[in-house]
Amino acid sequence: MMRSIFYLAIFILFGFYSLAQEAFTVHVVPSAITAAPAIHSCAFASYNNKWIFIGGRKDGMHLMQTNQSFPVYGRNDSIYIVDPIANTYQAVTAKSLPGYTYESICSSNMQYYQDGNFLYMIGGYGSEDSSAQWITFPTLTSINLDSLLNAIAIGSSISGSFRLLLDSSMAVTGGELGKIDTTYFLVCGQQFDGRYADPPAAGLFTQRYTHDVRKFSIHDDGINLSIQNYVVAKDTDVYHRRDFNLVEQIFPNFEYGYTLFGGVFQKGINQPFLTPIDISQTSIQHQLSFNENLNQYTTATMPVYDSLHNHMHTIFFGGISLYRWDTVANMMVQDTTVPFVNTISKVTRDSVGNLFESRINENMPSFKGTNAIFIPDPSVMSYDGKIINLNALTGNTRVGFIAGGIHADQPNVARIDPLGLSRPNSVLYEVYIDKNVNSIPELKVVNDVNNLMVFPNPAHESFTISFNSPNENSFEIKLFDVRGKLIQTLLKNKKYVGQQSFSFSSHGIANGIYTCVVTSGKSAKTVTFSITN
Repeated sequence: MMRSIFYLAIFILFGFYSLAQEAFTVHVVPSAITAAPAIHSCAFASYNNKWIFIGGRKDGMHLMQTNQSFPVYGRNDSIYIVDPIANTYQAVTAKSLPGYTYESICSSNMQYYQDGNFLYMIGGYGSEDSSAQWITFPTLTSINLDSLLNAIAIGSSISGSFRLLLDSSMAVTGGELGKIDTTYFLVCGQQFDGRYADPPAAGLFTQRYTHDVRKFSIHDDGINLSIQNYVVAKDTDVYHRRDFNLVEQIFPNFEYGYTLFGGVFQKGINQPFLTPIDISQTSIQHQLSFNENLNQYTTATMPVYDSLHNHMHTIFFGGISLYRWDTVANMMVQDTTVPFVNTISKVTRDSVGNLFESRINENMPSFKGTNAIFIPDPSVMSYDGKIINLNALTGNTRVGFIAGGIHADQPNVARIDPLGLSRPNSVLYEVYIDKNVNSIPELKVVNDVNNLMVFPNPAHESFTISFNSPNENSFEIKLFDVRGKLIQTLLKNKKYVGQQSFSFSSHGIANGIYTCVVTSGKSAKTVTFSITN
């Protein structure tokens, strides 16, 4: 409640609602700071002008073969302390910590949140060395950052800076942890135990999505650590997500909260989620009428608030996506392998709650951003040190950094040679917001065709095309072969609104790979599938 009043006061101070928005674009350039570690999927904190990196991985994308994924040699068992001003770092071994504390903080894809002097880490996936098993750790770890930095500075034991609580409700990996007022939100994720393999039948593992948004408070007096006021909101369909982005938001009513963007995979469909979920202290709302097309996987994100017009922007740097933008055809093209992308995209929420997606007219330097960290520049005015205040910026301003993450040499490396074609990103990037523009140099993504799917895939004898149209539009559906030759016009100039499904016979169509293009007057989306009659 206090945050809502605070943001309302800021809005009144800067001005009232306007249909316009303040124009800006985004630039990403390599930094002269070379001290950042090459890791990904780790926990991060910033304290006393130092950056602290804990856990994560030192290899690239995980292998798919049975009992080869997430090997012990690839885990990060050092605590990296980076001084970005002096451009120096220390790598302090975590092996001196008690066994279970050491193993859990060296896991990957844990949930974490920094609350002042304390960094809280929950769960994570890694090796339980004593049993030679790979598990999701049932742990809440409290790290006293002041004590940790002091111990490292004088070369004493770091053990006293860590306290561990065992709790089965904390056995989560691939989720996210946020905090609103005094309440923590452990959002979605999974409990994954065993060694990953693809196809899953080849591996010995169990995978259980939490289907939860877990709310609780953490009691921590520096000695005693406990979880209190634990409640759960459950949805076995909408919350069936992991490896998404949970981004701080200021909602149109000036309430502070988060939006969950993306996530994998939909129940029964090997495709990521495109619809976001808004989370506040008072409600959880699934935004069914909007699709985020250009990123659905954990990546570096930057929240930016325009209080002058009450517009909330979220920037996504690279990552992994079901859709890529074809600059020649000027349309989104679906790739069901969900590849790495270098797109910089933006989702904007206007003052009445409408969501819009656009593509920034600049790309990441390469296929980077996945499982990376955005670090706000402390010199830039922001809300709670997390959301950048757009109206306080002038010209071209450095607003933060992108550290770590996975670097891929090409879009699809998973089943080729992920160890040879991907690695942890070793380059620190600086992020600039440039307001030296007369209009926004970006391409708006029109959401006239949402949730486009063709099933079954491969199709046999028949196939169904489904999509959702939030507005009434005239649609056309065409089928092309791999050479781009038009095979058949399946639907022509028919008006629809809402969820639509159309079934077609595949008799008379040769076996092969085909592209289905669904167009309306304002947008087009494609999906590729195969026919095996």
